[in-house]
Amino acid sequence: MKNNQIIGEIDYLLTTYCEGCYLKDLFRKEKGKLAAHNFCIHACTVGEEIREIGENLCSK
Repeated sequence: MKNNQIIGEIDYLLTTYCEGCYLKDLFRKEKGKLAAHNFCIHACTVGEEIREIGENLCSK
């Protein structure tokens, strides 16, 4: 898969699922940016998928 395709796939996931995410906003308000970021990367299924796709960028 080309880098442009990978970036497009990540962008699609971010705009479709992450913009306006209630849980992300809630964690940011209650626990701060770092806690929200950690939740998105480690606990959210969409965040895990984005991380896996992003690893393809690094491996090339």
